[in-house]
Amino acid sequence: MTEMGDVYACKICGNIVKVISPGAGVLVCCGQPMELTDEE
Repeated sequence: MTEMGDVYACKICGNIVKVISPGAGVLVCCGQPMELTDEE
């Protein structure tokens, strides 16, 4: 589950996503799950 303010990044293309509306599920980019980063 994502949380408000989490930042996710794609290791393949470098897309970065910041969660503004949390929900269930997995963020996916380039066919693989995105990774939670330390950024805010």
